[in-house]
This record gives sequence, C-alpha cells and structure tokens, in this order.
Amino acid sequence: MAAWSITVIAGLPGALIIAANLQGMFGAWRQPGNGGTKSFSPIPLMGGVLGAIAVWNCPLEAVRGWYLLPLLLDPGTGLYLLFMIIAAGGGALENWFARRRKVAETLDAGISGPLGRALTGAMLGTAVGDALGLACEGLSPQRQLKMFPSLDRYGLLFGSGMISDDTEHTVMVAQSLIESGGDEADFARDFAWRLKGWLLALPAGVGMAPGRAIIKLWLFIPPTYSGVKSAGNGPAMRAAVLGVAFGDDPDKLERLSRISARITHRDERAEHGALTVAVAAHLSATSGALLSAQEFVQAMAARLPPQSAILASIRAVAASLAAGEPAAAFVAGLGSKNGVSGYMLHTLPAVLHVWLRHQDDYIGGVTEIIRLGGDSDSTAAILGGIIGARVGRAGIPPHLLRSLHDWPRSTNFIERVARRLAHARLANARMREVRSFIFATPVRNLFFLGVVLAHGFRRLLPPY
Repeated sequence: MAAWSITVIAGLPGALIIAANLQGMFGAWRQPGNGGTKSFSPIPLMGGVLGAIAVWNCPLEAVRGWYLLPLLLDPGTGLYLLFMIIAAGGGALENWFARRRKVAETLDAGISGPLGRALTGAMLGTAVGDALGLACEGLSPQRQLKMFPSLDRYGLLFGSGMISDDTEHTVMVAQSLIESGGDEADFARDFAWRLKGWLLALPAGVGMAPGRAIIKLWLFIPPTYSGVKSAGNGPAMRAAVLGVAFGDDPDKLERLSRISARITHRDERAEHGALTVAVAAHLSATSGALLSAQEFVQAMAARLPPQSAILASIRAVAASLAAGEPAAAFVAGLGSKNGVSGYMLHTLPAVLHVWLRHQDDYIGGVTEIIRLGGDSDSTAAILGGIIGARVGRAGIPPHLLRSLHDWPRSTNFIERVARRLAHARLANARMREVRSFIFATPVRNLFFLGVVLAHGFRRLLPPY
C-alpha cells in the first residue's frame, strides 16, 4: 500500500509537470516570436525526477524497469540538463579559447612591437656589422682603404658575407636566455655548454682568453671560475642582446652581464665594458630622443664604481666629443694608431665615440668604425648591435641583409631567435631554443677557414 501511495503522490505532479514542459516546448516551436521562435523556460528536474520515483516504486514488476522513461520524456530534465551542460561547457571552452587568443594576440603584438623590433635589430645589426668588418680585420686604416675603397658590399667572399665568433656568441647568449628564462644559474650552465659545443665545432677564430676558458670548462671547472684574467673585448661583443632583453630590470641585467663576462674573462674592465655595451643597447632601444654624451656618462656613473677604468674612459669619450675631436684622432690618442685593438679600453671608447654621433645612422656608424681599422669585425659587431637596437631591421641596408649568405646561422635563423627571445621575455617563461642543423656547423666552419686562409694569402698581394 505504501508503494502505491508513493507512486501516486510522486507520479501525478510529475506527470503534470512533464505534460506542461512538453506543451511549452511544442508551443514555442509553433508560435513565431520576434525574429524567430518564442522562448521556452521549462520547470527543471522536478517532472522527470518525480516520474522516475513513481515508476521505481510501482508495485508492478514489469513497470519498474521503465523508471528512466520519465527522465527522457521530460524536456526539463534529461535533454534540458544535457543542453545546459553543453552550453556551459561550450561557454567555458569558448572563454578558454578567447583567453588563449588574447594572450597570443598580446604576444604577437609584443613580438612585432618595440621589444621584438629592438631584439631583431640588435641581433641582425651585430651580424651585418660583423660580416662587413670581417674582411678588414687586422688591417691598418691606410691599407684597408686601399684594399676596400667602398664598404657598400661584403669584401670576404665575392660580395657575400659570412659571420664570425661575434655573431655566434650573440646567438648563443640569446638561445641560453630563451632556455633559462633569465634564471641566472641555468643561464650560466646553458651558456657554458654552448661554448663547449662551439669549440668542438672547430671555429676558424678563437681568441686566446675564450679558448683557455672553454678548455677549463671541459676540464669540469664551473662557469663561475672558468674565466681567465683578460681585459679583452669578448664579453662586449655578446652584450647588446642582454641589454635589450633585460634592460628594464637593471639588477638582473647586471647579474646576467657579469655571468656572461666571467665565463671567459675574469677582469673588472672586461666585465664593466660588457655592462656598458648592454646599457647602451638598452638606452638605444628605449630612448625616444637621441642621448647626449653627458646623459650617458650619468647613466653609467650610477651603475659603475667611481674608480672604474671603464667609467673614466666613458668620461674621456664625452670630453672628446665636447671638444669636437674626430674619432680617428681620439683613437690614436688611446694608443691605437694602426687600428682599434681588442683591448677593452681601446675597443669600448672607440665604439661609444662613434655611436654617440651616429645613433640613428646604422651604415654611417658601422662604416666609420670599420675605417678606424684593427679589430674591425668585433668593433663593427658591437656598434651594429647598439645602433640596430634603435633602428630595427628596417634601419639596416636591405642589400646587406640579402647578401649575408651564411648557414646554418642565416639571417632568417637569427631573426627567429630574436623573435623567440622576445616571446619568452613577454611571456616571462622558459622556451625551447630555435633549432638548427648543428651537424652542418663543423663543415661550414671548415669552409669558412678556407675562405679566411684564402683571404689571408690575398693580403700578401698589392695594394700595400
């Protein structure tokens, strides 16, 4: 008797609710409303649930097995809930995709925005300066002018350009920043491994200090102690990309720059010189107006110790510019009469002297620094990275970009590295490096060595 009572008490209102829901649904389909059908709001759950309870408690055994039927018949229960779940899930999924699209759009805008533009300009500017100055490396200003009266094309390989260690180190630093996300310990480990791999690939030119430092890395000496006592310009040639990527965080930039320098050079002058180049690249990329020499002196005085030899050389640059002294005369006064040497206190002042007068003029600045002679590939690479950070890809002569025919570190590859680094910085995340066909690098390096040797024999011939 109790079972029949439950069946009747639950079944009658359940049936009425189901009937009302069905009538409302069919009525909504039949009667047009504004711009379509009438809206329909069923009574949710109650009809189907009460019907299922009534059937489940029916004393007739044959009826009990149909307890799911009210749930299926009632538009306010099964189908209604299904549609609600789909709608809610679809809305959540749509919101998730919308958020992802917004993040992607933000990152894409940033990559093509100031940061991406500056990183691309700095890295391509380094590569083009490196390649343009490479044929003139080691020549005095007088001999260089006789051999290469025009610098509107590359002089190393029939008008085609190739890069050297200056660009290779810049790319390695950028890749390590991508992989490490700026974490200092991971950056040191990653960059150290890249340097070891770079040496194994038989590069044509390895400086004495970097070579000794990398051998120490292979002998399991940690990156914090691998550097040798040297004030060479090696750390400066790979510093511009650091400044553009992390210049908005001065403390982190100083730590990363110190790590990058000390892996190969444990000398305060090398370390401070690299930081100066990084800051110059950052200011070049972010300053709206052109910087005066005194403004740059003030910026570096806030970052370098008062007794720093590099700070004294920066002040000497400012004084020379104020006096209207030509770059050649200034460089000669530093003791570099036959060209700018690889000593940091020769390289850095020469680069700054030219940069502060050519901040918006990539080819004018790079041409002038090359014409000063000496270590022209490194000086042009450093200066090219600083000016390139300001002018971007568009400010670098297109024919020089097209004629830079290196591989696997092509201009396209370098640009992809710059964009990936911009992406990683904007997302504040670690990312995978930009892959290249690394096994081709030793073959490329052997070919490059042959080109360099042939160019060396060419120098034995006139004009003298």
